[in-house]
Amino acid sequence: MRKKLLCALLGTAMCMSLLAGCGKGAGEQQTAEPEASADMAGDNAEAADIAEDSQDETASGEKVTLEFWNVFTGSDGDILRQIVDNYNKTNTDNIEIQMDIMPNDQLQQKLPAAIATGTAPDLVLFGVENIAPYVSNDSLEDISDFWETTGADKGNILENVLELSHVDGKLYGTPMQYNVSYLYWNKDLFSAAGLDPEKAPATMDELAEYAVKLTDPSKNQFGLALPTNATYMQFLWANGGDADDPASNTNLLDSEENLKTLEWLQDLTVNKKVSPENITGSEADTMLQAGQIGMYMSGPWQINGLREQGINFGIAPCVAGSAGAFSPAGGCSYVIPKGTEESQRLAAYKFMKYWLTDEILKEWSQKNGFPVWSKTLMEDPEIQSDEVLSSISKATEIGRSYNLGYSLASQIDNDVMIPMFEKVMTGAASPEDALKEAVEGMDKILAQ
Repeated sequence: MRKKLLCALLGTAMCMSLLAGCGKGAGEQQTAEPEASADMAGDNAEAADIAEDSQDETASGEKVTLEFWNVFTGSDGDILRQIVDNYNKTNTDNIEIQMDIMPNDQLQQKLPAAIATGTAPDLVLFGVENIAPYVSNDSLEDISDFWETTGADKGNILENVLELSHVDGKLYGTPMQYNVSYLYWNKDLFSAAGLDPEKAPATMDELAEYAVKLTDPSKNQFGLALPTNATYMQFLWANGGDADDPASNTNLLDSEENLKTLEWLQDLTVNKKVSPENITGSEADTMLQAGQIGMYMSGPWQINGLREQGINFGIAPCVAGSAGAFSPAGGCSYVIPKGTEESQRLAAYKFMKYWLTDEILKEWSQKNGFPVWSKTLMEDPEIQSDEVLSSISKATEIGRSYNLGYSLASQIDNDVMIPMFEKVMTGAASPEDALKEAVEGMDKILAQ
């Protein structure tokens, strides 16, 4: 089992700190520990009642220590540690979480073996794309009883967010964060080009029109950064196209809708040259923060960097085509490894419920720049008054799964989709030829 799981997971990429509520406020969930007083017997009696009520059901009041692994190695890890430390100090369930942060590659090497040998942590936080491969190897606990056991409000979480933690109708994780791709625009460059700086393009046609107006090669300024090492499902979906159907192992590439989108894309990049040639994602990030890019599609991790560089920017959902607006979804979930003891499992449930409170989700979003996906938080006046958080939270509604958890996902992207887009955007092949080659490549992969 260990070898099988390792092989299945080594090629899986972690969604970037993406790269994520519901329930009551944290203040309702926890009770501050009452101060002892020799003079107030009534207070002592009340404190005893509170302590008795809050004892862990399976640990008979003894401390429950949870070993927690995650991959938040950046500044987001510092924020996560602050929240965990506060939970350790304030929870009345006698639970202590011991957090171990490591790079995703290291976690994916250690975790399968730990599960196989019964030495796994009690709680893990990783990208939602990892859930299905672990489930297929019977390595995660089915936690479908989480809502009933904890009383957490399942109905307060956006359905498309919850979907990413399910496999075959069963719940294997609870959402930690969620994100899609957003359209960033430089308001100062918009003004200089005669465009309304407060209005982002809403359609693919407007996106193309604005990109041309924003492009000025003499200034090394481009209207739209389109890295060639990427897959642009948002454009295919917007025009009614698709790549494949994981449920039926069906190739969906060969369509007039996809051809139309690729022709539109080649016109923008090869003919109108609105994007830097052969640019990578990291290079596009740098140019965006240097004020040389008019528009760019990326995740919420751009927000803090743009603010630090003093860029006057706006953020909006991805543009719509004839079929509407969509964006590939990503995120992270809390999961419980297979074989975790019941007392640890119930303690993990308590922390997972704590995370799903609006108070904690709001703190995470405000400090880390990620969207909210609790229905009540989306109506929160403070969130709504924050232009950036309000925009990206609204954009979560158009999130759509792209091969998340599909065992062939990495091969499809690396061998079919990225080469197809790259050939179209560099002019190495016509849209017709690039699509035909991609269709044949997809057929070979799906036939495995």
